[in-house]
Amino acid sequence: MVVSLRYFEILEEDLVMELEWLKEEFEVLFDSKIEKHSEMDKKIATDLLNYVLENTDVHDNFILLDVLEEATNIIEKSYPTLFN
Repeated sequence: MVVSLRYFEILEEDLVMELEWLKEEFEVLFDSKIEKHSEMDKKIATDLLNYVLENTDVHDNFILLDVLEEATNIIEKSYPTLFN
């Protein structure tokens, strides 16, 4: 039982680190843009977000699903011009 509890803690730690990386990637790629975001920027942002969502396995853990959903919502709200 202890092993399975630690397993989900490790999954959560990994997810938090991955989402921090994702946030930093968006900052590097899109915060420095002075001009309006191009269609290529929008495609890159959408592809990056979709890749993370499709390749992040949360093993049907609702806590991890909530963390993932909250992080993606924050990114989408932080960069509304990229996701309209």
